[in-house]
Amino acid sequence: MMPESISALAAENRRLEDLMDSGARERLLAFSGVFHTAVGLKEIGGRATDILCFKTYVHTKKSVDELPPDQVVPPTVDGVPTDVTEVPTEFRFAADDSAHRPLVGGIQITNGIKVLDPGTLKVRSSRGTLGCFATRTSDGKPVLLTNWHVATANGGRIGDSLFQPLPEPEEDRIEDDFPKRPKSSKNAVATIVDVKVTEKVDGAIARVNTCYSSCCNCGVGFRNTVRDLNVGGGDAIAGIAPAPVVAGQDVFKVGRATDRRAGKVVTANYPSVSIPRDGTTYTFTGQIQIQLQAGETAPFATHGDSGSVIVDGSRRVVGLFFASSADDSFGLANHIADVVAALGITIKGGERSVLASDEPDDLVQELAVRFRATSGGRRLSELLDAHRGEVVHLVNHERRVTIAWHRVQGPAWYAALARGARHGDYQLPADIGGVTRAAAYSRMLAVLTQFGSEELRADLARWHEPLRVAFTGARTTGELLELAGGA
Repeated sequence: MMPESISALAAENRRLEDLMDSGARERLLAFSGVFHTAVGLKEIGGRATDILCFKTYVHTKKSVDELPPDQVVPPTVDGVPTDVTEVPTEFRFAADDSAHRPLVGGIQITNGIKVLDPGTLKVRSSRGTLGCFATRTSDGKPVLLTNWHVATANGGRIGDSLFQPLPEPEEDRIEDDFPKRPKSSKNAVATIVDVKVTEKVDGAIARVNTCYSSCCNCGVGFRNTVRDLNVGGGDAIAGIAPAPVVAGQDVFKVGRATDRRAGKVVTANYPSVSIPRDGTTYTFTGQIQIQLQAGETAPFATHGDSGSVIVDGSRRVVGLFFASSADDSFGLANHIADVVAALGITIKGGERSVLASDEPDDLVQELAVRFRATSGGRRLSELLDAHRGEVVHLVNHERRVTIAWHRVQGPAWYAALARGARHGDYQLPADIGGVTRAAAYSRMLAVLTQFGSEELRADLARWHEPLRVAFTGARTTGELLELAGGA
């Protein structure tokens, strides 16, 4: 019986790996047609079971009658069950039109580059999935993570934009010059800054179209959550798993094509596979093989899900999905350790991993947790999600709002609230630089009401009084959140 806990499962995987290294691998590779071995799950009828075994891989599976007796892989080796698996001859890169703001993982992205199919004379573009957000170690800037073959589809390159959803529509004619790049920047959310394709990695990162001031980030809003992930009661990415994924482990993903799927790792060391693209064949080795969990009939992933992150039961990233077998019976993912090393990025838990400053993120995270604890707070949380992007845009780009923000010591007030979110006993100041809380609140309410959208103005009119009471009367950030969330 397979161990129930991840730690016990990992220990059993290591035990079998040690047996492999102690001579079992050499003996198994000596059998006719066997070209790769790995620890994994035994498959019956093409479906993974819960039995850990020594997997042997062949290009063509033969019956016992077709092989000499001494070339038949025995049912057990060193007391461990064996499994003979035929590797498919064909794989393909796994390539909602809704707009998502703020950006989150599991949604559609595209470079918007169009090509003309010579056979059908139809114009098409390629679409993939935004996996999650990360921080580029070279400059500390936030980037989104997806696949190389998604970012560079149809001739995409570093410096091109990625769009969410599709670029602004424009008329296409057969005589146009293809590949055809988008003319409009509408819906452009990121700029490709690095791509990597190796035998271990199919990855790309794009710098999110955001700018920074002393208050927070603006431009395109984003959160390091995955749409409808719902693992362990939440959607937020919780960083990278401290240990590699192992055979038998339960994993999850959300992709553009198949949405949320729960899968099981068949093996963490799949044999080499080759995938053709634009006249070049790319070979990948040692990848994570994943099937849908038992009892399900739909594929774990398919064309369009490329770029999805694979997470464990604690929402920690373990892989980057990039390909599926031609019949969609299973999918393949890069090990996330290989991806982050190749692209020079870090992935941590929550929004903190992608914001330029830790302090604003502490406040945002605390707001989310506290607000969602009450019915009134859940409504406020929705309002924050709806208007945060607009407010920070006004603060950074509308001159009169920017001036007001700095005159009332806005960055310092924000830092104080964030510090209070980290340290519960921190007492909020009565004034900063001679500006009282009441004066700061009143001035910012006035300029946001004057320059904000109709929707923002309406919600300020509805909520400003309880927010005023909370901001001007609370002694700590925690107390402020309780007052505002209970309104």
